[in-house]
Amino acid sequence: MAKSYVKIVIVVLAVGLAMVLCASFARYRSEQSFIDGAENGFGIDGMYASDDAIGPSMAILAGEDMEWQICNADGSCMNGRLAATSDPNSFDLLDNDGADCGSVHLSYASRDGMDGILYVSHKIGDFKMRRTNRVPAFIEE
Repeated sequence: MAKSYVKIVIVVLAVGLAMVLCASFARYRSEQSFIDGAENGFGIDGMYASDDAIGPSMAILAGEDMEWQICNADGSCMNGRLAATSDPNSFDLLDNDGADCGSVHLSYASRDGMDGILYVSHKIGDFKMRRTNRVPAFIEE
């Protein structure tokens, strides 16, 4: 009878140790993902919306063309290209003529890319935006 209790205790301890190890590994991966993003750049692609209900929205596609689009509540949109800076999470905003018209800084992005905080400085104003989708949607004019 005592041997049964010893076996049960051993199994419970083994399962508990396995759970602790899994939790530690998951936390390590999350921290490492954040460090990698800070050093090498978070994924910036996606749709962003202003914290202000009447503020603009922004689409960013950081692929080959490095495109961006800001749309105001009235439906007017501005387009351009991103230019890399020395900070892998900061980009200059260039208008369609190549003139500097602002900047963006992605201060945080979750590992799965669903959450993120973007700070935008543009001639129309400064905005804090949150990622609403990983896939950008551009409005054709």
